[in-house]
Amino acid sequence: MISRGLVWDIETSPILGYTWGIWEQNVIEVVEDYKVLSVAWQWVGEKKVHCLGQDDMPGFIPGVNDDKELMERIWVLLDEADYAVAHNGDQFDVKKVNARFLVHGMMPPSPYKQIDTKKIAKRVAGFTSNRLKDLARDLNVNQKGDPGGFATWKGCMAGEPQAWKRMKKYNRQDIPPLMDLYLQFRAWDKQGIAMNTIEGKPDKCPKCGVGVMWPKMKYRATNSNLYQYYRCADCGGTAKSRVAEPKPKNERNMYVS
Repeated sequence: MISRGLVWDIETSPILGYTWGIWEQNVIEVVEDYKVLSVAWQWVGEKKVHCLGQDDMPGFIPGVNDDKELMERIWVLLDEADYAVAHNGDQFDVKKVNARFLVHGMMPPSPYKQIDTKKIAKRVAGFTSNRLKDLARDLNVNQKGDPGGFATWKGCMAGEPQAWKRMKKYNRQDIPPLMDLYLQFRAWDKQGIAMNTIEGKPDKCPKCGVGVMWPKMKYRATNSNLYQYYRCADCGGTAKSRVAEPKPKNERNMYVS
């Protein structure tokens, strides 16, 4: 079995509404709810970064903020994915697209494992900032782009072709740093997916699913068992194997995180 991992990110429009002032105001009435403007994605193990916006849809009308056709494309992506990686995805991307799926009367995609790189960063380290832009800088990986200010969002809602071009370029530029962070973080994440399970390779690394596990001269004993620790020759992640009762390779995972 070959798993499909989706690294993805969305951009949304602002909520339009009436207020009585400009400072710490409650919205009196929502005139137009947010919509998904664009989605960018890359499949784990592939090189190409893809991006689609509302303006790429057959029924697009400039100046009309309608995301139904785009949401249908996003649904297909998530339905195909075995796991999906997004930064702050649990609180933003996943919930935003689920809301839009429901608004458009769509069924849920088939189940997939959501991986949130922001949560991993907070769980395993103490970075000063867990924003994607700051993490990319601190870890010296691909950097986020500049959207060109709020004028880009206004231009997209007005149907300006150049604004749509800037928006999709900005959205696409989020994917390389997100991919880099995911690949770095997964060796550290003790709550990640057992990749050797979903790849059908029980003798490989549970972190990345491809690396060979080399034994380290380190053992750890519990009250009932003795474990030997291993390190992946590919991603550097560690795993352990019970020494007292080794598990057959063909029956279940040889290594556990």
